[in-house]
Amino acid sequence: MVTERVRNLIKRKGIRFLDVKYTDVPGRLHHVTVPIERLGTVMRDGIGFDASSVAGFETVETGDMCLSPDLDTVFVEPFAEQPTLSCFADIRNPTTGKPYERDPREILGRALKLARKRMRCDEVMFLPEFEFYLFDKVEYYSDKSTVYYRLESRELTRDDKSGYILVDSGYHAAPPFDRSTDLRSRICRICAECGMPMKYHHHEGGRFSHVELEPEFRPGLAAADGVILGKYIIKNAALADGRTATFMPKPILGEPGSGMHFHQYAARKGVSLFGDRRSPAKLSRLARYYIGGILEHARSLCAFTNPSTNSFKRLTPGYEAPTLAFFSIGNRAAAIRIPGYVLDVNRTEMEYRIPDGTCNPYLAMAAMVLAGVDGVVRKIDPGMPFKGNLKDAKRKFGSRTLPRILPDALAALNKDGGYLRQDDVFTEGLLDFWHKYKQAEAESVMLRPHPWEYNLYYGC
Repeated sequence: MVTERVRNLIKRKGIRFLDVKYTDVPGRLHHVTVPIERLGTVMRDGIGFDASSVAGFETVETGDMCLSPDLDTVFVEPFAEQPTLSCFADIRNPTTGKPYERDPREILGRALKLARKRMRCDEVMFLPEFEFYLFDKVEYYSDKSTVYYRLESRELTRDDKSGYILVDSGYHAAPPFDRSTDLRSRICRICAECGMPMKYHHHEGGRFSHVELEPEFRPGLAAADGVILGKYIIKNAALADGRTATFMPKPILGEPGSGMHFHQYAARKGVSLFGDRRSPAKLSRLARYYIGGILEHARSLCAFTNPSTNSFKRLTPGYEAPTLAFFSIGNRAAAIRIPGYVLDVNRTEMEYRIPDGTCNPYLAMAAMVLAGVDGVVRKIDPGMPFKGNLKDAKRKFGSRTLPRILPDALAALNKDGGYLRQDDVFTEGLLDFWHKYKQAEAESVMLRPHPWEYNLYYGC
């Protein structure tokens, strides 16, 4: 149904087109644009498309699917020359009219529905952090006899004569060392205009314009839409500024990686169910069980939260990135951190620090929620938050190491994937596709000679 809000937007902004967005299974954004005069027809009949041409969807024999615009997600398109409304879409089977089982938004919707039932909550709230690098010049090339990449940032160029060059951590660096603050402010303004306000932005720990934006908490599906929308805005705003933004977890050797930490809590009537002032750690039993489930399945979760070969170059010691599955209060080396600065038990949250921006947020969040729900159902209690340094954690949790390469994460998923099949949230067909698709990615990297191998072995 076309709401009064949408009609008013069309009239007030002189809207000419509707841009409908959706993601494939790996998480790449797709879109189709229709004249606004067809809005009524589109809302009634949907937009037919070839699902066999979209990664992870259908074969040519069963390729017809329909996009059904979700006008609750409407915003004014910030990058279109012609006045345009944008929204996300649900995918439906045109024959049955039912939701398409491999639609990533539908998968997350099923997970959240199960979570609301099993945890007796109104919603699972999420806050995903956007960490990324900004580069002014990017070159990369690969064929049978040539492999190279080259990156340049205005914060660290080969011919910088200013003398203002970061030589140590860039965390919260101020201008003139921070040279992207105006761009980040512009991105935050655009995000707010599109219905996704930001709490703040700042320079992150890496040099080469390593930065972070942090939004507000939002209900699960809106938060996942926000990840896709946020990345879209960040990339397009950076390009308009003569730069590119990358969410690649570890683009530079020796510099901090980019994660996508997911803060989360179950809520009822706007209050977090994860807090309990009577508990020594101020955590409710629901929170402990939820945390216990995620830690129990942390290795297999990596197949969806860290689904790239580059992901595991970030998950190494020495860069505040987790390598062990444990939880703590305020410890940024932990897989799960309970923020020490949140003192109100009605706002108690947990931060899952393992994921990165190569994930499809719909699938990653669905997997996290299902792992947490499994912990609640099975009452997996992880005990009290760990206290101590990283050496102590290694002694205590040495058997809980995270995968070091993508094939190990996929093997863990094969061994420990039952929790994802609860109420058929993740179907066998989708899990089978995911394993084959990601295994092929891993093999494509492993088969190619690495430039460093020439340093090691060319003269052997």
